[in-house]
Amino acid sequence: MKISHCAIGIIFCAAVSSHAVTLYVSPQGNDQGDGSRNAPLASLARARDVLREQAQATGTPGGEIVLLPGLYELSATVRFAEQDGGSAASPLLIRAAEPGTARLSGSRRLAPELFQPVTAPALRAIIDPAAVDHILAVDLAAAGIALPTKIEERFRMPFALPELYCDGQRMDLACWPEDGWATIEKIIDSGATFSSGGAFDAANPSKARKVEDRGGIFQYSGDRPARWHADRGLWLHGYWCFDWYEQVLKVANIDTATRQITLSRGHQYGLRQGNPSPRRWRAVNLLEELTRPGEYTIDCENKRLYCWPPAPPATARLAITVLRGSVLHFSKTPHVYLQGLVIEEGQVGISADDCDDFRVEGCVVRNQQREGIRVNGGNAARVVGCDVHDTGTGGVNVTGGDRKTLTPAGHVIENCHIWRFAVHQLTYASAIALRGVGNNARHNRVHDAPHMAISLSGNDHVFEYNVVHDVCLAADDAGALYKGRNPSCRGNVVRYNFWYNIGRPLGHGNAAIYFDDGDGGEKVVGNVFFRCGEPGKGNFGTVFSHGGHDNLATDNVFIECKRPLGSSPWNDQRWRTYVESELWQKRLLQDVDITSEPYITRYPALVGFMDAQPSAMRVNRAQRNLLVMSAEPSSGNWQLDDSNWQTDDDPGFEDIAKGDFRFKAAAAVFQRIPGFQAPPFAKMGLYVDALRPVVTPVPWTHEPPRPLPPLPKRAAPPARPAPPAGTPPLYKVRRTNAAPAINGVIEADEWAGRLAADAMPLAKNYNGAAAARSSSAWLSHDGEFLYVAVTNPVAATAKLDGATWGDYDAVECSLQALPPAPAQPIHIFRSYGNGVIEHRIAKDGAAEPSMAPASPMFLYAATRPRPDLWQAEIAIPLASLGLDPARNNRLAFNLTVRKGDDNLWLMWAPTGGYSYNVAAAGIIELQP
Repeated sequence: MKISHCAIGIIFCAAVSSHAVTLYVSPQGNDQGDGSRNAPLASLARARDVLREQAQATGTPGGEIVLLPGLYELSATVRFAEQDGGSAASPLLIRAAEPGTARLSGSRRLAPELFQPVTAPALRAIIDPAAVDHILAVDLAAAGIALPTKIEERFRMPFALPELYCDGQRMDLACWPEDGWATIEKIIDSGATFSSGGAFDAANPSKARKVEDRGGIFQYSGDRPARWHADRGLWLHGYWCFDWYEQVLKVANIDTATRQITLSRGHQYGLRQGNPSPRRWRAVNLLEELTRPGEYTIDCENKRLYCWPPAPPATARLAITVLRGSVLHFSKTPHVYLQGLVIEEGQVGISADDCDDFRVEGCVVRNQQREGIRVNGGNAARVVGCDVHDTGTGGVNVTGGDRKTLTPAGHVIENCHIWRFAVHQLTYASAIALRGVGNNARHNRVHDAPHMAISLSGNDHVFEYNVVHDVCLAADDAGALYKGRNPSCRGNVVRYNFWYNIGRPLGHGNAAIYFDDGDGGEKVVGNVFFRCGEPGKGNFGTVFSHGGHDNLATDNVFIECKRPLGSSPWNDQRWRTYVESELWQKRLLQDVDITSEPYITRYPALVGFMDAQPSAMRVNRAQRNLLVMSAEPSSGNWQLDDSNWQTDDDPGFEDIAKGDFRFKAAAAVFQRIPGFQAPPFAKMGLYVDALRPVVTPVPWTHEPPRPLPPLPKRAAPPARPAPPAGTPPLYKVRRTNAAPAINGVIEADEWAGRLAADAMPLAKNYNGAAAARSSSAWLSHDGEFLYVAVTNPVAATAKLDGATWGDYDAVECSLQALPPAPAQPIHIFRSYGNGVIEHRIAKDGAAEPSMAPASPMFLYAATRPRPDLWQAEIAIPLASLGLDPARNNRLAFNLTVRKGDDNLWLMWAPTGGYSYNVAAAGIIELQP
């Protein structure tokens, strides 16, 4: 639009002092020219050098670089240093002559003649017969394209390989399945487990177990992997344990006879069933699966590119990325304004370190392998009116401010449209990240991502007037906005945003706003939520607090949200554990000091935070919230006063069916909630200005909201059985100086000879009746871990391929401190014959167990050495459960084996009812 370009040009020109130099650059220019409009330079780097020379000669900083229309292919980062910056009166302005017409690209077109058909018989035999005649090969060494000497065996996406584009569209690394994921049929061996994924282990890194880096083994279904050649290098991308963390692992071996794949390295959290949904995986970058247009693969060893171009190389721009860093990088360069540029096909679009008054205005940043825009340090940076999309590991990431002094940086992300920002790294790759102190993101639109959209870390940030939708679409235990694990980071405000279509039901649960692992002191004000959050099997809500307190939710509107407010609170013991942990001691007393100024003045709730608070009221509060057509209002420690209103009727929206959630002047909500402040719905999202002359309305295609039925309630358990008469059985657990290897192989020398006399017998059904097919267990401890080994004779036809309690064979360990402290739960570890283990908790022996909100780093392995026998080994960390053998070496305990074919619930101490009712079971005593 010519008028818009003219308006923006006026703004651009006004930013430059009349004394500054203006240089022109053109793809058809010459670096020997004078930089005038008629004799433009050829490169941005040369224009930078000319301005640097001018500033040194005249003492006047800054200047203007005007990029004329065209494509600028860059093979190296264009770097700007401190001496290249401007001043407040004379900034350095780098702009497109017309917005959107100057493209700075980190890719190079591959000459059409480089593309050759595949003729080698050995290669043609590998490629799919239906595709082989469409595949073209490029000798990258001959083309001068550098490749890594090797690809790591374990990494997070993206691959350390160049990307291939066809006319500006990213081509895909060949993979299988072509769309979606395959699922693991059965876990054979969990491999190395470096961390449980629970907050306790992350908070105590020095206590991490040293384990051999050993890859896991799993069984697949179907016969597709029989086509693959692991000896050529084969990598699998998967959610190996949790649905909030994926990783790429190299394949060591494929056994097509048993349909088993062995991985070459262990996964961060082990090959385990960490979340309820099936474990997902896919094969990536393999020639055998190059089967459709728009795909490619790179053979690093032979330095070859293979692709099926969607258009002929003679007419299309088939370009490969060659720039291995930021397209533009600024270091301590003050007063820089970038305007109207297109930055594409690099690794990071724009990065700025320690730059004051750094502005990116009206730019398009797209097709980056990693982030779009990264600002680290400095003050008063502004990213305004930009489009950022199709990036690999995030959109716009800003960090600034001093957390020790709580001095704000004042960075702003405003009126930006950010979408498809997690193309490669599918988890923890956010559209907007605010870190440090006092930064703001407002009036942005964010959408289309498998996991989170917004990351907050730090203090006193404001996230306001944004629209966030269609995120958390392929992840579990996730939030569209996520913040956590550092209670010194507080004072943040999330207000006046519109959230809709957030989350998918995968099992554990997800939220629109997720304050995790003790996070507190945050405000959620005046937001509108439509169909957000999934309670799952836990306490999740649309706004969810895990462990934290002192959060406030006020004047929010929840429309057809199953549970608007959810929380999973921590008890006193767990709070004490985390406050005393290595990580929190560092974060709360060393990185900053929350016991002194300015923290205790800015955040009065932190006074006494580090002290024992056994009777503290740890709650979150909700006031004047409107809950429309929701299933239930809250869970956990949310306190809702009488000012909140839940209704199944239209409370007075302008048009509830068409998604117009403004309120009519006479809306019922104003009578039902005195003092209710209606969210400024019309102001949320993008707005029209000179940098964004057009905002296209988003069609509202969602079905009108309808009242939700109550969330399903668990059936009331039977009455708690009375403990059996007499003294409970006692088992003395010997101390060991050599921890057994948890590999499912019960070696006699690891278990003191595996003597029958030392075994814990598992010979009686839950009702005390003798069983024909019994099991045996051996226990030991080393002061840190309780070790359990169980041998289970079974029918030779028994199936061990499931992980549902009661339906499949399993071993259950249940334990509780003695005497039980207030709110001290029963910990229940259920381990299955297929290698899956889950950690549940129950408040007592009559309560239905629920998934533990955060699990310690337990280890588990199961094997089936012969058809009629399977074995299990478990290591349970005691301290992370709040159990200290040095203070109290006695635990209420039961061990249960479920044998499906025999319909047995074998127990060490039959309870007559629930197996985990340890009050009716026995006692173990950990020997010194």
